[in-house]
Amino acid sequence: MYTNTFFNFPVNTVIELTLLFAILLGVIFKDMLEYKLTLWSRSKNSQTKIDYQTPNIITAYLGTTLFVFLCVASSLSTFNIVEWLSIVMGAIVVFPTALLIWVQLGSMFKLMVEEGIEAIDIEKEYMSGEKKVKAGETTNQ
Repeated sequence: MYTNTFFNFPVNTVIELTLLFAILLGVIFKDMLEYKLTLWSRSKNSQTKIDYQTPNIITAYLGTTLFVFLCVASSLSTFNIVEWLSIVMGAIVVFPTALLIWVQLGSMFKLMVEEGIEAIDIEKEYMSGEKKVKAGETTNQ
């Protein structure tokens, strides 16, 4: 009997392909955000917000989320659990996290517009804290 093997991929192939597409769409999403930030930084005075909710950026983010979900669900299915359970567990892990990241992205852009890019410079805050601790340690010894 002849069976069509085009849709009957091994699980490891599905994991690799979905991971590849998730990474590619994630890089596209990052580049689109960088482009929007560059446009905003050139015209800070005339724009009161960063317009990141364009159809292209939303599509790239949803594509990234979908392929991450498919990768996680297919990865969970390698543990020989029921297929629908791996799909549910993947959805529980990926979709709320993706929604939280999207909401936090909007909050971060709003903070950046109101207080400037220095408001979200995490590295500067932590580095200055480490220097203060190190300076305090040397004076105590």
